[in-house]
Amino acid sequence: MKQDVNFNSTALIFMVIICLTIPKCYNSEVQGQYGQIVGVWNITYQSGGNEQLLTISKEIQYVDLVIYDVDLSSGKDFYFEVHADNPKLASIEKRIERSELTGTPASWQGAVPVQTHHFGFTNIYVTVHTSDGANVERSPSDLTLIIARRERLDEKIFTYTASALLLLMFLNLGGVLDLQRLKEIVLRPIAVSIGFATSYILMPLIALALGYCFLSQYQELKLALFFTALSPSGGLANICAIFLKGNVNLSIATTTINSLMSLAIFPLWILILTQTIFTNTELDVPFLDLAGSALALVCAIALGMLLRFFLPKTTSLIFRFLKPFCACLSLCLIGMTVGINAFAFKELTGMIFLAALFLPILGYLLSYGISILLRCTAADALTISIETSVLNMTVPIMLLQHCFDEVRADLTLIVPITAALISLVMMIVIYTIRRMFGLNKNLDGDAFVSQVELISFEDYNKEEEVTIGHITFRNRKSVF
Repeated sequence: MKQDVNFNSTALIFMVIICLTIPKCYNSEVQGQYGQIVGVWNITYQSGGNEQLLTISKEIQYVDLVIYDVDLSSGKDFYFEVHADNPKLASIEKRIERSELTGTPASWQGAVPVQTHHFGFTNIYVTVHTSDGANVERSPSDLTLIIARRERLDEKIFTYTASALLLLMFLNLGGVLDLQRLKEIVLRPIAVSIGFATSYILMPLIALALGYCFLSQYQELKLALFFTALSPSGGLANICAIFLKGNVNLSIATTTINSLMSLAIFPLWILILTQTIFTNTELDVPFLDLAGSALALVCAIALGMLLRFFLPKTTSLIFRFLKPFCACLSLCLIGMTVGINAFAFKELTGMIFLAALFLPILGYLLSYGISILLRCTAADALTISIETSVLNMTVPIMLLQHCFDEVRADLTLIVPITAALISLVMMIVIYTIRRMFGLNKNLDGDAFVSQVELISFEDYNKEEEVTIGHITFRNRKSVF
């Protein structure tokens, strides 16, 4: 019995050695040692560079390739094949026979057909094969193929349309600002300061930590997550504050101040990052774009305040239809952004999803806890957590497109889009839970200056009783 066990053990060890040895022998036979078949040969583009740009297209495109320093003195019969590292991005089928080489030392130059499938980066390499298939060598250097998306007219139309819808939203929000409450917020800026600190200190630190946990091998994706956390929330946070019965005045004030302060905070953070973490990345701040966005936001809010002062009836109308109107605008903006950048969802991975998931959740919980610890009211704490955790997808997309080339920017767009969508879903879940348990009530009775109720389903379902003589009429309350 003992001998059988020893025999089985010996046989198992022998089989393991065979399994480990055969592949090595096979690889050494097939791959061979570089330079044995046709000497020390190499490849390059005809332009002399090491990168070439193509676009995604159903039509065949061509790459001008040069194979040079080929030694024909060995007399071996061989042929070359051109390959792409990632066939999901591009496919290449090209075979070059020995008879096609010319000169001494021999060389070949010509156009290699490439079929592109998806944007991204892939390498082109060349292999040389002996005709009997006994040996194969790979080119010592690869060439980078950059595959970009074609520029589309609808993206430019989207940019202008989204800007107009966003300004219209802030115009309406400016019309519901309470100047007295706004004055109190400015004179006692405790809540605004907490919102500023959680947005520009807490959230970036959370993003850096999540980047190291989930995206440690992808420098561009870590930077995309950081930009997503650093960007001011925007109008969607104001709409969420309205639906969740937060302090709308504080929400708009925080959004405005954070947008203006981004002109100073963005360069400061980028300076810190380039000196410590992203040392090999060239980052720049699009000052003109940020300044233009902040100025447009302030002007839209100011115009809304002027309309309220000179046209008070217009303000009442805005109050009545603020929720459905701004909700429709927000959904249009989100739908347009996701629709235009739908190609980015092919880059979504489990790690990207987890990083985008934890960013708004941790931001909401930590900012709410900090606000309560610093003795903010329930309405202000809720508003600060909304401002911190509702993520903007427009600003980080702009920053990524400014810092990276087109292809790298396209590869990283999935991070801000996913994080922003998750933050919106989180707000919808919170709103649903609050409505189910009867918790979605005004925590601050003075959050709105007007007592005009915002339009809601409860308003629509209310009935009025009118008595004329001995007859009572019941009319469903109209919201129009």
